[in-house]
Amino acid sequence: MPAAPAQRSPWPAAQALLAGAAELAAALRKPRGAIEELDEARELLTYWEQRARALPRWALVRRREARQMAWRWRERVRAAEQVRYGRGLLGAASQFAVERRAPTTLAHRGRQAVRVGAYAVAGAALTLLLVAAAAVAVVAEAVLGAL
Repeated sequence: MPAAPAQRSPWPAAQALLAGAAELAAALRKPRGAIEELDEARELLTYWEQRARALPRWALVRRREARQMAWRWRERVRAAEQVRYGRGLLGAASQFAVERRAPTTLAHRGRQAVRVGAYAVAGAALTLLLVAAAAVAVVAEAVLGAL
């Protein structure tokens, strides 16, 4: 007797969305301890990030320690956010909908991207200034040589 063909759902995307919504609802029903842990981790992350920025450049060891502690707390915040809201795009969207805040990892990466972009713009501006100065020097030498 041939096996019956497996029935497929007519809307697999709708089922995936419902499964994601159920996962979100389960995550939002977590005990209050998870919320308090997330709040505490965010406070400590803020402390270590501010400490890393506030320390003077010559305090290398203390700045390294502050950066390492900020990294550790960023990872803890990321893990707590994933427990609270879920993983992936659905988790990020639910966190943004509930808290009006982007996930910590996304915010950190955004700040890094802005910093890299600023360095790129500064480098391009410096290169443009050097090329302009060289062009002025060539023109001045040609004018003075013609006299």
